[in-house]
Amino acid sequence: ESCGCDVYVPCLTDLSFKTGRMEQRMVTKRHAFGIKSDVHDNIHYIDDATVAYPCGRNVVIYNTQSNTQKFIPGAEKTDAITAMAVSPNKKWIAVAESGETPTIAIYDCVTRKRRKLLSVPDLGSREFVSLAFSSVDGRYLVSQGGYPSWNLVYWNWERNKALDMVSSAPDKQANGQDRNLITQVSLNPRDPQHICVTGNGVFKFLRFADNALRPAGGGLGKREPQAFLAHAWLPPEDRLVVATENGDLLLVENSEFRCVLPLSPSDGLSIDTMVSYSKGFIIGGDMGLVSIFERSDDKELYRRMKTMKVDQKREIETGVETETTKVRSMALSAQEEYLCLSTSNNQVYVLNLSNADFSKADDVVFEPLSQPFHMAAITGLATCVRKPLVATCSKDKSIRIWNYVDNSVEIIKAFPTEASAIAMHPSGLHVLVGFSDKLRFMNLYGDDIREYKNFPIRACQECSFSNGGQYFAAVHGNIIHVYNTYTCETLGHLRGHNGKVRCLYWAQDDTKLISVGMDGAIYDWNLRDNCRKDNENVAKSVSYSGVVSDGKNVWAVGSDRKIRELEANLTPGAELETPEYSLTALALSTTHRMLLAGGDDGSVRVFSLPIQGGLLEQSYAHSAGVARMALTFDESILFTVSDDGALYMYDVKDKEGRSAKKEITYAEEILISKADLEEKNTLIAELRARGEEVRLDMEYQLRRREIKHEEKLKELADQFREESDRQQARYESLLAAKNEQDINFTEIRRDLTEKHRAETSKQELDYQTQLQASEEQVGKLKRELESQRKEFAAALSAKDAAMEKARREMEENFQEALAVEKEMNESLRTEQKELMREHDEIRAQLETDTDLEIEEIKEKYESRLRSEREAFLHLKGENGIMRKKFNTLQKDIAERNDEIHQAAEKHASLESKIKALEKDIDALKNEIKERDETIGDKEKRIYDLKKKNQELEKFKFVLDYKIRELKSQIEPRQEEIAQAKQKIKEMDEELERYHQNNLSLVLTINDLKLKIDGQKRESHSMANRLKDAEVYRTRIRNDLSELAQIIQEPKALKEAVKRLYQKHVREKVRDTVEMEEDLQKEYNRQREYLEKTVESLKRKLVKDTESHKADNTRVMNENVTLIREINELRREIKNIRNAYQIKMDKEAPGAADAAKAEDAQREIEIQRAEIQRLRQRVDDLERQLHARGRPMSREKLPPMEGFDTTLSSTTLSAV
Repeated sequence: ESCGCDVYVPCLTDLSFKTGRMEQRMVTKRHAFGIKSDVHDNIHYIDDATVAYPCGRNVVIYNTQSNTQKFIPGAEKTDAITAMAVSPNKKWIAVAESGETPTIAIYDCVTRKRRKLLSVPDLGSREFVSLAFSSVDGRYLVSQGGYPSWNLVYWNWERNKALDMVSSAPDKQANGQDRNLITQVSLNPRDPQHICVTGNGVFKFLRFADNALRPAGGGLGKREPQAFLAHAWLPPEDRLVVATENGDLLLVENSEFRCVLPLSPSDGLSIDTMVSYSKGFIIGGDMGLVSIFERSDDKELYRRMKTMKVDQKREIETGVETETTKVRSMALSAQEEYLCLSTSNNQVYVLNLSNADFSKADDVVFEPLSQPFHMAAITGLATCVRKPLVATCSKDKSIRIWNYVDNSVEIIKAFPTEASAIAMHPSGLHVLVGFSDKLRFMNLYGDDIREYKNFPIRACQECSFSNGGQYFAAVHGNIIHVYNTYTCETLGHLRGHNGKVRCLYWAQDDTKLISVGMDGAIYDWNLRDNCRKDNENVAKSVSYSGVVSDGKNVWAVGSDRKIRELEANLTPGAELETPEYSLTALALSTTHRMLLAGGDDGSVRVFSLPIQGGLLEQSYAHSAGVARMALTFDESILFTVSDDGALYMYDVKDKEGRSAKKEITYAEEILISKADLEEKNTLIAELRARGEEVRLDMEYQLRRREIKHEEKLKELADQFREESDRQQARYESLLAAKNEQDINFTEIRRDLTEKHRAETSKQELDYQTQLQASEEQVGKLKRELESQRKEFAAALSAKDAAMEKARREMEENFQEALAVEKEMNESLRTEQKELMREHDEIRAQLETDTDLEIEEIKEKYESRLRSEREAFLHLKGENGIMRKKFNTLQKDIAERNDEIHQAAEKHASLESKIKALEKDIDALKNEIKERDETIGDKEKRIYDLKKKNQELEKFKFVLDYKIRELKSQIEPRQEEIAQAKQKIKEMDEELERYHQNNLSLVLTINDLKLKIDGQKRESHSMANRLKDAEVYRTRIRNDLSELAQIIQEPKALKEAVKRLYQKHVREKVRDTVEMEEDLQKEYNRQREYLEKTVESLKRKLVKDTESHKADNTRVMNENVTLIREINELRREIKNIRNAYQIKMDKEAPGAADAAKAEDAQREIEIQRAEIQRLRQRVDDLERQLHARGRPMSREKLPPMEGFDTTLSSTTLSAV
């Protein structure tokens, strides 16, 4: 790899080890659960939906919307990630990694390709502790080296050039022992050459000028040095806020100390991180506290808006103390909508600032960014077959069940002690967990883990279910215990290891178990043949940590940095050395014929099978050694865990990129306890009852709204009628005005015509007169005529013109007046037509709407009346059934009259109470009487309603047919009631027999206990005899050893033998061996018989108890059913009455049908008499039950409307 090259150069982990060319990877990271919390600035936003954080030796790019991850892998020859930084333009991400030569890698945030690799050979440290980009263009990078030199390097990373390097530590502490001397370094957002460095007693400014880093002016002046843990620049002002370990916030302006902020916490709790935003800044530190400060114009400069506690609710659930949590790093999204932070317990949280209301006390809640992670090293890992689940346990005293399909955690359960091993049943419904005190077999419920059984195995470091799930094995030191899963019986104890057992592996058919241990031994156990050890292989110099097998070969890894391949009979075979690393865990993919191994350097390596093919590829994931590995059943996903608290998921494929994923339909069922189920059912019943109440209330509200709408409709109809009358009156008035105008116009026209005719006649007469006068003077005035003819003709023409002009003017005036009259007449006609048309349209529309509404209302109320009639008939049938039930109860009461007479003395003591109750009954009867009168009034209204709805009688035939069907159903119900009574009687007799049997069983058990005590005393005496025999045997052994010293001297030997005989043989010795064996067999037989007898009695007792409990439950359910029926009857009666009330209020009486009304009245009277008789009967039953002293129920049912309210819940339960 070239540090100065701008193109992407892949790491060795991205290359094939065989061909040296790019190939399809066989193990690809898919998802990771965890974060490396000790990395400085370990959380950053790439955009509003993407967050970058370190996990193990990788940087995770997590998309919060799709819940998917991408990875930036770490370098191969480095140790761990120590610091991170993201450029202000979100294009580049810098990752510092420790090692012999610490490096800083610059990656593209979008393509995740590495652009530059920066390193300084003479840094004087193994790590960088802080990084920061310049804010102007991101070209410059400042990095702070670690202990012991604490060298600060100023980079132009685009040119791959270190511009200068200088030590940040004071001279007297340059070689000190403080490994946390410098905590943070940053660049001024307004000046990329202005650098701030803070640490333990260190606060200084540096400036890059003339190609060198030099101290800059400013600082804290004469203020005493403190441990400065974090600082943040506050743009656009040239301000800097510095946080200390005791909670002080120091404001530095223009590089000079100004003041301590008045609203600083100053509570002795350290502030470890801070981030600035547009309104101010946010701080976080000890006890998981986060405080938000905003800029203020007051003297305090910055006002503290809110102080919140991270994960206050979830810490209680997981059992981890909140006070132990520290906020390590924080980041804001680009739009400042979300605040993301990481804590010291390996958690990542997010806060929605846009929706948070800082004025409320407890409105702000931090949510996990993706899922809650483990807070400490993970010690156990297990998968199952039927569900997409993987289980882990950790030193944080929690067990977590993860779903690897949707990348979520389903169950988190905290315990008081640490778990060191976990195994999951193939069904996914059970887990086996090894705690420090016991091994616990636990069930997985929907959201909880509960213990089912525990075993006295302390500090179990390894446990495993068989492939079929019928067996499980657990390790206790160097002993392996094998149990039956379903009976929890011990199948055997596998002894043979001299050191702790580190790993177990089941054969495919579950008949064999392979174990390896720290003693260097590999054992093959045959579980079919009395847990016998078939084969073994011992290498005392090796401490094994993992083993797998495919039935033909066995592979094991240990501390000798080798992979050993053995035959099925554990005969040594090939070996593959791994000198640079040790392998700690193994997983076998039989489909792909590859061996997956986890190393102590946190890597996952893929080896070919057989192992002579060598290493195929490697992938670095964890920052600590891989503790455990597991493959899913279809071998498509690999899981690894480590001491760094991270859980990694990998996609596994072959060399050609094909996945071995099989078509598996995962199970959906879950376990649920009986108590939880009953609680859920109770809750469902309550919700249904509440829903029914809401439904009834909604119906009532709907009826009220309908009444209001009808009233409003009537008002609108009245308004329309009034408006129509007004328009009609207006039309008539306009028509009269129009007729009057026509008459006036006719008269005016006649007057003008007569006037014109009179004037014309007058003018003609005048002309004729003048003509005659002229003719008479013709003779006389011929001369004058001739001279004046022209004048006369001119005068005549002028006069004619004047007359024509006057005539024309009069005619024009007349025509104008006529036109005006015509126009007025035409406009009146047009207006009349328009008003008539609008009137017709409005009337037609109103008639149509009114008809439709009337039809709808008619159909609705007809259907409601039909339903009410059907409900009434149904109630009538139910009333008949209840009458039959009361008849049977009357027979029972008659049979128990004798018992009532015998209890007369008790009745006398209750007489006073009965009198008081009788007063209440009288009052209630009066109330019933009043209600009966009310019912009578309502029945009259019902009668009127029936008269109005005579057209509904056509449904009578159908209803009569339904009545006949219901009557035909009554007789089978009576037979069922009789059979149920007989069955109850038989069950009472059986209950009595069970009681007698239980008494006899108790006596038998007591006798057996006495016998067992006797057997124990006898066994104690036998033990004493055995001890005496052991002492006697020791004495004989000593005497025989003395005889062995004189075995070469026959005489002395003979005398010694005689003395020995006389000493030990004082009576005739008889052969008792056979007799003792018979006694032992007889004792064992008797003991086995007694144990079986006790066991059978216990089972019988449990069975009887369960049957009694079932009987009691059945009786209770019957009572509950009866009570529910009564409640339903109440509701139906109430609904019927409400409906009838609404109808009677709304509709007026009509024509009557006397015969049908009399039938309805007669039926109502019959029902009233029957209700009165039932009331009396219930009163008698209640008094008899009180006399018998039967305990009352806990609660009373609400009274039925129109019925006797003195009916107690005890009487209803009896019914």
